[in-house]
Amino acid sequence: MSESIFGTKQKTAFSLAFLPGWLIQGVFVVWVFSFYFSAVGLSVYYIMLAYIIWALWNAINDPLVGYISDRTSTRWGRRKPFIMVGIVPVLIIMIIVWIVPFQASFFIFLYLLIILFAFDTFFTMIAVPLDCLFPELYSTEEDRAQVNIYRQIFSVIGIIGAFLIPSIFIGEISVREGYLISGVIITIIGAITLLISLKWGITEREEFKLDSQHEFGYFEGLKYTFKNRAFVLYTIMLVAFEYIQLLQATIMPQFSKFVLNEESTLASGILLGLNQIVAIASMVIWSKIGFKLGSKKGYFIAVCILLLSLIPLFFIKDLNSAILVVSISGIGFGGLLYFTTLLIADIIDEDELKTGVRREGSFFGPTNFFMRITGIFSILTISLVFSSTGWEEYTPNPGVDVIFGLRLLMVVFPMIAAAVLALAITLYPLSKSRVLEIKKEMAELHQKKRDRVSKES
Repeated sequence: MSESIFGTKQKTAFSLAFLPGWLIQGVFVVWVFSFYFSAVGLSVYYIMLAYIIWALWNAINDPLVGYISDRTSTRWGRRKPFIMVGIVPVLIIMIIVWIVPFQASFFIFLYLLIILFAFDTFFTMIAVPLDCLFPELYSTEEDRAQVNIYRQIFSVIGIIGAFLIPSIFIGEISVREGYLISGVIITIIGAITLLISLKWGITEREEFKLDSQHEFGYFEGLKYTFKNRAFVLYTIMLVAFEYIQLLQATIMPQFSKFVLNEESTLASGILLGLNQIVAIASMVIWSKIGFKLGSKKGYFIAVCILLLSLIPLFFIKDLNSAILVVSISGIGFGGLLYFTTLLIADIIDEDELKTGVRREGSFFGPTNFFMRITGIFSILTISLVFSSTGWEEYTPNPGVDVIFGLRLLMVVFPMIAAAVLALAITLYPLSKSRVLEIKKEMAELHQKKRDRVSKES
C-alpha cells in the first residue's frame, strides 16, 4: 500500500481545523491582555501573576494530554476522542472571557485565572491531538508539503481573523462592549469549522492502532524525548519564534495607537493581517525552496529575511511605512511558519525508527507547553518594559519613555530572539540527505506494521 492514502477532500477538511484553532488561540493571545489591561483596568502586575500561575498548570497539562493520547485506544482512535471532548467547553469560554462579573481587582484576577486554567485544559485537548495527527496521517514528502500549505493557509486565515474581527467591533481598546460581540462571532465561526473538520477530515491510520501497547512510561518517555538533540534545538527555535510572534501581536494595538498615532484598533488589525497575508502568499515559494534545499536551509534563509526586516520598525512613525515593513517581514514569517511544521514531523519520524512506535503526543505535548510558556515570556517582557517606563496601568497619554519602550518591544527583543533562531538552526542535525534516508526506512517500517495489524484483525 502506498504511504499516500488520503484524497484532497480529506486533506482540506483536516486542515480546516487549524482555522478555528488559530482564530480562537489568536484572539486569546492578542486581545485578552488588551481587554483586561485597557478595558477592565486590571493592573499589569495582576495580569502577570495570573499568567505565571497559569504556566504551572501548563507544565502538567500539555505533556500529560500528549502522553495519554499516545496510550489511548478506542474505536474512534487515539486522538479524535480528545478533540470531541474539548470543542464545546472552548467555545463557551470564548464568550464568558469577555463577561467580567466583578469590580474588585482581586476578584477580577481570580476570574481571569480560572478562565486561563479552563481554556488551556480544553484547548490543549484539541490542539495537541490535532498537531499529532499531521505527521501521523501524512508520511510522504509530497503529502506533507501539500497538507502543510493547506494547513498554513487556514492557520493564517484564522490568525488574520483573530486580528481583524475584534478590530472591527472593538473600536477603542478601552471600551468593553465590542470584545463580547467579536467573541460571539468567533465562537460561531469556530463551531461551524470544527464540526466540518471533525466529520470529514479528522481520522486515523489503522497501522498505528497497536502502537499504544508498546509506549514508554510517562517519565521514561519524557526523558527519551529530551535526549533527542534535534528536538531540543527545535524547541529552542519554537520558543524564539513564538516569542517574536506573541510579543509583536500583543503589543501591536498599543504600538499602533501611540507610535503610529492611529486611534482605531483597525489599524493594528490591518498591519497584523497584512503580515499574515504576505506569509500565505510566500509559502508557494518556500515549498519550492524546501524541495530543492531542504527544511534546514530554507528555515535559515527565512530567519535572515525576518531579522533584516525588523530593523526599520525601530524608526517608523506612520502607518504607510509600517505597512511596507510588515509586508517584507511577512515573507520571513511565511518561511518560518512553513518549515516549523516540517521540522517537527522529521524529528518524530526519526524517533519512530529508533523506538518502533509513533510518539507524536510525547513531542507535541511538551512543545505546546513551551508555546504557552512563551506567552508568559512575552507578558513578562511587556510588564518589565511597561513598569520601567512608568506605565503600570493604562492611561490615555503615555510619555516619550513609553513610546521608546514600545519600540524596544517591537524590534529589539524580537531581534535577539531571531539571533537565537539563526544559531539553533545552524546546529540542527537533520539535513536534507538525512531526511531522505529516514523517509525510505520509515516506509518499510510502516509496511511491517500494516502486516502485523492485518494478522491480528
